[in-house]
Amino acid sequence: MATVKVTEAAAPAHVDQKPKFTSFQDSLGRTIQLRTLDPLQKSRIIMAVGAEASANTMYVNAFALPAAAVVYIDDMGYGLPQTLKQIEIVLSDLGAEGYAAIEAHLMAEYEAAKIAADAKTAELSSEQAAAKN
Repeated sequence: MATVKVTEAAAPAHVDQKPKFTSFQDSLGRTIQLRTLDPLQKSRIIMAVGAEASANTMYVNAFALPAAAVVYIDDMGYGLPQTLKQIEIVLSDLGAEGYAAIEAHLMAEYEAAKIAADAKTAELSSEQAAAKN
């Protein structure tokens, strides 16, 4: 008869996950939640907008991708858009106030990333200067 040896597995380490969505409010007081699009989702948005519109990188980066990142406006949920019409619906629902809030949020993220990159560059420069001496 075969013997079976049972060993107790170590408990999995707890990994803190980043929040699923980023939330902020627009000037109307609506809560907007954005997802971070992965490369597959971005490629699907390019296919959704179509060949002609996807050739316009300004449209894709300024309108289509931010609209596709919207998960909620207050309690209204949005899936990943499959067509240009669905992207336009999200943009319409956002309106000027919601779109301005997304622009401000993305600009703040960009500025924070730029400050972090500049600090890292300054740190490297000081290490390089010390290495020369």
